Amino acid sequence: MTEEQCAALERGDYTGFDAGERLALQFAEKLTLDSNHIGDSLFRELREHFDEGQLVEIACMAGLFNYFNRFNNALQMEPTR
Repeated sequence: MTEEQCAALERGDYTGFDAGERLALQFAEKLTLDSNHIGDSLFRELREHFDEGQLVEIACMAGLFNYFNRFNNALQMEPTR
């Protein structure tokens, strides 16, 4: 990932990513904000770019990072650099 892409992510700008990457980012964001209402249309689009195993990996990574963020926030831990 380039510095430009990292900066774009901080702004919520997915234009510097290809179609599959944008969908994966949208999926991860939806999983984070409203995992009960992801919707069939997003899954149809995702399946055009990813197989079932890859979708599981994307969901797993998004869920894992959500866990780490919540855990660290609850314990008021500061990230290291």
